[in-house]
This record gives sequence, structure tokens and C-alpha cells, in this order.
Amino acid sequence: MAMTNKIRIAIFVRVSTKQQDTVRQVDDLKELCSKQGWEVASIITEKLSGTTKNSQRPGLKKLMDLADTGAIQKVVLSEVSRLGRNTREVLEIIEELSSRKISLYIQNHNLETLTPAGKVNSMARFMLTLLAEFARMERETLVERTISGQRRAWEVEGKQKGRPIGTKEAKDKILYKYPEVVRHLRADKSLRDVAARCGVAINTVRKVKKTMGDP
Repeated sequence: MAMTNKIRIAIFVRVSTKQQDTVRQVDDLKELCSKQGWEVASIITEKLSGTTKNSQRPGLKKLMDLADTGAIQKVVLSEVSRLGRNTREVLEIIEELSSRKISLYIQNHNLETLTPAGKVNSMARFMLTLLAEFARMERETLVERTISGQRRAWEVEGKQKGRPIGTKEAKDKILYKYPEVVRHLRADKSLRDVAARCGVAINTVRKVKKTMGDP
């Protein structure tokens, strides 16, 4: 009986802080691979900021090593921001994988960078470029808003809102630490759903929601 060779997959997961959990992302992607009949050859997780340079990311280096040795044929991840939040460096990753004939599959948008014939999927590449740029702009907007709000507290109200220095986290630090939680809360997701999606405790989500000024 002829043996069918399964497509070998690397699951790639990234969270922004050490406090966040990668389990939910990994479980979702493993379920996806099982449904598609793909063989999970490697699971790579990173706990670092999406703005970290590619050259300083050990998880990304491991991924490229797997690609170079032919150990994988496809990389799956939950969304393009998991690759990073610097548009140029995200596109560099996509280009490097494509040059090695490694297809990148983005779960939340059902996009794949290569066609079944191994050709570049131009429409998917265009969409991923836009999504990567949106992720970068979203993060920059969040940082600008938190800094602006803190400055207003100092200059207009004459006091620093939030927790006392040395004892509690300042508002801008909380929002900067949990950008994904902020994004999902702005999308009107429930507290429980945000906690599950971001891999954090529901009390953390409540703290972020309160910090954002929501009732």
C-alpha cells in the first residue's frame, strides 16, 4: 500500500510579555493542523515584543534553520502580527520563507503565501502587507494615546493619575504591556473571551479595561 506523505508544519506562536500564555494559540493551531491532515514537525514559541528585530529573535532563527534543512514545508500562525509589528521585517520573513519554498498560512484570515504549485500568491502577499501595516499603525496609535493621556494628567490636571511610583503600575505601562488585550477590548469582546484569546487572567483583562477608562 502506498504511503501518503503528510505536509510537515511548524507552528509559530508569539506573545508580547512573559506573563502571557502561549497555550491557547498552540492548541488552536494544533487543532487546525489535525483537521487539515498536516503533520506538526515543530512548535516554536516566543515571548517578546513584536518590535524586536528579526536578528534578535531566537524563535525566528530556529524557524529559518528548519526551513533551511527542509524539515518543514509550511508555517502556520494565528495572525500576521504574531510575526511582528514592524512591517518591513514582517515582509522580510515572508520573503525569506517564500524563497525557500515554505508557505506561510495565516489562520484568522485563511491566507497562504504560496499556491499549491509553489508559486507566490500575489493577492495573499498584498493582503498580508496591508495587515502588517495596520498592526504597526495600531501599536503606534496605542502608544501615542497612552503617552498623550499621561502628559495631560501631568500638565492639565496637575497630577499623575494611576498608581504611586514604586508601588503600582502607571496607566501607560499597563496599556503598553497588554496591547492585544486593548485591541480585543476595543473590538467589544467579552472579558472571558479576551482572557482566552490573549492567554492572560481575567483579572488582568479587568485591570486593563479599567485603565482604558471603560465603565
